[in-house]
Amino acid sequence: MSRTVMRDPDLTLRDKGLYAYLATYANSVGNELDVSINRMASECGVAPSTVKRSIDVLKKKGIIDRVYNGKNISLKTVLLK
Repeated sequence: MSRTVMRDPDLTLRDKGLYAYLATYANSVGNELDVSINRMASECGVAPSTVKRSIDVLKKKGIIDRVYNGKNISLKTVLLK
């Protein structure tokens, strides 16, 4: 997990929390993960739209790179920082 991300004052606690959550799923080889938005929302106790908003923020900040699978349900995310 990146201290730079966690100390970024432009990120909300929600955004930082999702980043930390994603970091727990990332593999050690390429920091890649594949987890559905619905699963993230369920495990974090929020709506899928909340997860999507935070993912968009993290992507715009260059913290993650988001690549959809063919179904557009799961999320392959590469943690960049």
